[in-house]
Amino acid sequence: MGTRKTLIKSQAGVKLQRIEHLAGQQKVVQSSWRLSTLRANQPRSFADEIQAADAFDMEVIAALSDPIIIDMQRRGLLD
Repeated sequence: MGTRKTLIKSQAGVKLQRIEHLAGQQKVVQSSWRLSTLRANQPRSFADEIQAADAFDMEVIAALSDPIIIDMQRRGLLD
C-alpha cells in the first residue's frame, strides 16, 4: 500500500497536507490531514478536513505571534 501526500496550504511555517493511503491502481483507501509547524509542537493528524483547516488557522495565528517565526519571515526565510 502506497501513500500520496498533497500540500493543501502553507503559511508562516505551518503546513497542512492531505495524506492518502493507496491500494492497487492508485485507488484511495483512506484519507487524513497532517498539520506541521516550525514551532515546538509535534505534527498532528486529523480525520476531518474542517477540523484540520481550523487547526491550521489557529496555528498560523500562533506562529505569527512567535518572535522566531516573525524574524524568519522578516529575513525572507518563510512565506
